[in-house]
Amino acid sequence: MSRFYPAQPAWAATAVVNAVWVGAGESPEWIATNLDALVGQLGDMLGIARWRTSKGKPWEGSPEVLADLIRSHVATDDRGQPEPESGYVCTVMGRGGPRAEVDVRISAGAIAPGRRLPRHRLNIVMRQAAMGGVNSETADTLCAAVVETWRPATVVLSDRSVLRLASRGNWKIGVGYRLWLSAAVGAVSQLAEGLTAVSLGGGTLVSAPDEWPAERVVEAMTQTLAANDLDEIPH
Repeated sequence: MSRFYPAQPAWAATAVVNAVWVGAGESPEWIATNLDALVGQLGDMLGIARWRTSKGKPWEGSPEVLADLIRSHVATDDRGQPEPESGYVCTVMGRGGPRAEVDVRISAGAIAPGRRLPRHRLNIVMRQAAMGGVNSETADTLCAAVVETWRPATVVLSDRSVLRLASRGNWKIGVGYRLWLSAAVGAVSQLAEGLTAVSLGGGTLVSAPDEWPAERVVEAMTQTLAANDLDEIPH
C-alpha cells in the first residue's frame, strides 16, 4: 500500500536559518547557556538526542563544562592562528533524529559588532531525514526558538535557491520564507500580496507560502522591505 505524504515545503530538503544581532563581548557562559537552550528545543522538536561539536566532543554536561567547550573554540585568523578579539566560533551537530539532522554554528564574543560584516550571528542548516519530516509548523517553531533563546535583530529561514537569488549580504536584512524583525530594527506595516505577518517575541514574523518558488519569495520579500523603508540592520 502506498503511503500519502502532504505537500512538502519548497525548502524541505535543506532549510537554512540565519540570525544576526548587534552585540559585543559575550562571555563563554552566556554563549553556552543560550546555545544549550536552543539545542534543547531543537532536540525536542526533531527527536534528536545526540549532539556533538565539530571537534567530536559531546555537547552535554554542567554549565561550566559547556562554557569550557565554547572556550575551546576560539576564533582564528586566515592563517589558522587564534584571534581572541574575534570571539568564539562553535558548531554543534545533531544526528540520529527521525525527522531531520541539524548543524548549529554560533559566532559570538567578539569585542565589536563588526564593520563590513556582522560578527555576532547564528547559522542553522536543517536537512530533512525522511519524507514528511519537516513542515510549515517546523519553520515557525524553529524561528520562534531562535528568537526566544538569542533575542537577535533578525532571523531568516530560506533555502539555497533563495540565498543565491537574494544576494543580500553584509548588514543587509535578509529575505526568505520566514523573516523575523525585532522592533528595534523596524516595523512592518505593508506587505506584498500573498505574505502574512504576526507579532512574535518583541518583533514581527513575516511569512511567505511554503510552496512558492524561490523567485516569488525573493520578489515579495524584497518589495515588502522597500515598502517599509527597511534595508540594513542598524548597527
